Amino acid sequence: MEKLIKRFNKLEEWTAGIILLGLAIFTFFETMLRYTVSYSFTWFQEIANYMLIFCTYLCASIGVKYGTHFSMEALTEYMPDRASHLLKTIAYLISGIAVLLFIFYGIKHIHSVIKFGVKSPAMQIPMYIPYIAIPLFSFTMSFRFFALSYKHFLKFVKNEPYTRVRKKEPR
Repeated sequence: MEKLIKRFNKLEEWTAGIILLGLAIFTFFETMLRYTVSYSFTWFQEIANYMLIFCTYLCASIGVKYGTHFSMEALTEYMPDRASHLLKTIAYLISGIAVLLFIFYGIKHIHSVIKFGVKSPAMQIPMYIPYIAIPLFSFTMSFRFFALSYKHFLKFVKNEPYTRVRKKEPR
């Protein structure tokens, strides 16, 4: 199971890197064409937008894994270890539930897009395809929030020390 998770993480990070590189290349070529020959393909901007949507949600999920999303650490820094773990457990649990709403409303939106048969203006692809990234990566994001919540809950139960951002001054 551990190998599978490591492979998934590596695949996720490589995918994000390739998408960001592709986004930079598409944007560069579009800008170059526009300013050198005064011509731009209509689908360049559209594919760049879809790549950005995909990458935003993929990278948000990766951000949960590495703990790079902003957070307020003032309370957890000055509370006792058990209380800090309990507070983190609750915060990650609430975050996971909030992201479940992204999944619910993302799927609801995709159903309405399918129902109305909306297609993209330039490439004429069904619009539900670019928006699949929202519930898909929200699922991985909520899973990671729940896993972090569970990890802090176990540390709360075992009364393990809380890893603080600030260093304690010697007394």
